[in-house]
Amino acid sequence: MIAPNVRMGILVFSLGLALGLAGCTGKSPKSDFYTLGTTPAAGPATQLSAEMAIAVGPVTIPAELDRKQIVTRDSDNRLTMAELSRWAGPLQDNITAVLTANLAARLGTDKVAPHYRESLFPFTHQVVLNINRFDGDLGGEVLLDATWSIKQNGQSAPLVVMHSEIRTPVTTPDYNGLVAAQSKTLAELSSQIAAALGQLTP
Repeated sequence: MIAPNVRMGILVFSLGLALGLAGCTGKSPKSDFYTLGTTPAAGPATQLSAEMAIAVGPVTIPAELDRKQIVTRDSDNRLTMAELSRWAGPLQDNITAVLTANLAARLGTDKVAPHYRESLFPFTHQVVLNINRFDGDLGGEVLLDATWSIKQNGQSAPLVVMHSEIRTPVTTPDYNGLVAAQSKTLAELSSQIAAALGQLTP
């Protein structure tokens, strides 16, 4: 016959084992991954001289955005990091790739590439960007604040220095809507840069 205290010990052990197994079979929350998208040009391509080839970058972003989590802004001084809504890759690289594709479409040329792909073809001009703000709130708006310049190869002084502040509404109160709005702000920035490049001569 099993003593009462032994039976109680067995019961407690069995209960703990059952709870442990239940915990092992439970699923942890699934993360969603996002990328910024390219946007077709709204009108005809800006005419770029055939001799020009464009390098895009470096692109610098604020330290608080240089992370896997998507960042939203709740107020001027409060940010939220979304643990389950993340960028599929480094945000800095994603921005560079989207700007490159957008500019190629708006300039009607294949001679646009990230600055670190200099082996593809010799660059004549380089677009350098410093992004000061690139965040927003769900269901509100996205703000892209950037200072950018265009340099000619072999010259230290930039030909163009510009500041862009672009606001885009977030049409749905979720991360799909937020990222779509961020993509639209990059499309507008690309159009501004393309227009400036179109006014240059080689």
